[in-house]
Amino acid sequence: MCNVSIRNVLWIFILGIFVSCSSPTQNKENTLVIFHAGSLAVPFSKIIQEFKKENPGIEVYAESSGSLAAARKITDLNKPCDVLAVADYLVIDHLMIPTYADSNFYFASNEMVIGFQEKSKYANEIDVLNWPDILLKEDVKMGRSDPDADPCGYRSLFVFDLTESYYQKPGIANQLKEKKETIIRPKEVDLLALIETGNLDYILIYKSVAIQHKLRY
Repeated sequence: MCNVSIRNVLWIFILGIFVSCSSPTQNKENTLVIFHAGSLAVPFSKIIQEFKKENPGIEVYAESSGSLAAARKITDLNKPCDVLAVADYLVIDHLMIPTYADSNFYFASNEMVIGFQEKSKYANEIDVLNWPDILLKEDVKMGRSDPDADPCGYRSLFVFDLTESYYQKPGIANQLKEKKETIIRPKEVDLLALIETGNLDYILIYKSVAIQHKLRY
């Protein structure tokens, strides 16, 4: 019963955004176009599978990217889209409403974490107190997403700013932001392959994504 209820809520969510779009797609009536944040790739894949089972006559096209990049496909590139799902509701409020959409539905929340693996350097030493110092070590490679394309990217910078005030370590925010051994990618899920292959030790990522990919955090 629980799974059925959740599924029905998700259908309402998708339908609600579809109906509220002020610029529907110019594609065939039996095509549903979805732009979604990279962090929503796993849940949306499952949603689409179930949707297709109940709506076999509808072709679904889903495209993953950073949330800001997804919105700009509509606002700047004028690409047709029925559903836009992002990792920060303010993207829709600021960039989409009222010209490209008339409604925004809040459907989930998340947390920022430091994701790593057993083979990451200092994996057995890192804790809630020393993680900033671990990340700043010269032999540690860190990854984060692009703050100009992805909410996880600018939230990573927020984490660094909050770290400075919380731990009362003046200057540590800029040290983390300017760390040379940092790889930046358009969206946070682009970092997963790098950490899985050992090319990165730690990544700033959403808790849900860390859990989905069995990362420690």
